[in-house]
Amino acid sequence: MLLSTKSTTERILDAAIELVSEKGYAAATTKSIAELAGVNEVTIFRHFGNKRGILKAIIEKFSYGPILQKTIQLEVSYELQDDLLLFSKEYLRYMLSIKDFVLIGFREAGSFPEIDEEIANVPRAIKEELMKYFTEMQRRGKIIDMDVEPISMSFIAINFGHFISAARLGNNVTAIDLAELLQTSVTIFSRGITP
Repeated sequence: MLLSTKSTTERILDAAIELVSEKGYAAATTKSIAELAGVNEVTIFRHFGNKRGILKAIIEKFSYGPILQKTIQLEVSYELQDDLLLFSKEYLRYMLSIKDFVLIGFREAGSFPEIDEEIANVPRAIKEELMKYFTEMQRRGKIIDMDVEPISMSFIAINFGHFISAARLGNNVTAIDLAELLQTSVTIFSRGITP
């Protein structure tokens, strides 16, 4: 049983993460989560509605979307290459800090449609923030006049590719420093969308 001064919600989420990590999504029942969190199963239903509500809360807790939103609001210079490098570095730093959770999510995803649906909310939120940024860059005349959704999805794909490569393969594919790879990707991408 998890004993701490954490809130009931935090204890439930921590218990769910621990059980999913150890036993998988199917085995992490609301009963076993409640037991590990030291709460009654009814408490789980009161806080989250059901097991999918717990999953949704966990994914929201680990989502990069709010971090990107804050970065765009507070740190952008509206200099394309500088901003994209900032986004890439922050994304990779954050994703590598939660890589075990992300990899568990992908391991389980194909078996449970609700996991796929909830996980899709993460890149969707990132896409929305990037679309706002790229729209503003178009307004300023700093990028080409093109649909910002495929621009955003392409940028996400590049960064997610670097994350998966680093998380799963380490330097088994290349010994090039990750910072250099990010710089190269951002330079190429920036040149491709600059008028």
